[in-house]
Amino acid sequence: MKMLKSETSMLKSETSMLLMNIKTSAMAVLGIIVAFLTPIIPLILIVGAAIMADTLFGVLRANKLKQSITSRKMSKLISKLFLYNGAVVLFFCIEKFILGDIIGAFTAIPLILTKLITATLLFIELTSINENYEAISGVNIWTRFKDMLHRGKELKNDLGDIKDITDHFKHDNESNH
Repeated sequence: MKMLKSETSMLKSETSMLLMNIKTSAMAVLGIIVAFLTPIIPLILIVGAAIMADTLFGVLRANKLKQSITSRKMSKLISKLFLYNGAVVLFFCIEKFILGDIIGAFTAIPLILTKLITATLLFIELTSINENYEAISGVNIWTRFKDMLHRGKELKNDLGDIKDITDHFKHDNESNH
């Protein structure tokens, strides 16, 4: 049997309405998920940026050392993004629904557990970036950073010595008048 034009039109209309309802429901669910994750979106973005920076330095290192960059190696980027950001979301959920009250008894820092896991993941990525940068340039970022802090401390001490000398001259000048 052939469908009548009106039946075909009605079927298309119902299909269109069904698709619109699915789209509306999907957007509502997505909105709920985004609203739930809003407190940790900056943490997720920071972890993602660190992974991307590490990947960039890894590619630069591979180019410098004439190593091949395969799709298998690059697919680790996707795995790492899901794994690391999944860990941040998991710890957020654990903290929000299980350990929040217990942790709150010891510290007033919001989302401390989630921030600690984020800091750990960042440390891992920064260590990898440092290793890649050192392989590229021969310069260890941590050593340079420590040297810079040491020079800053020396500069602070030198400024303190200069202040002591100027204060001494100022005191001597006031005594002579």
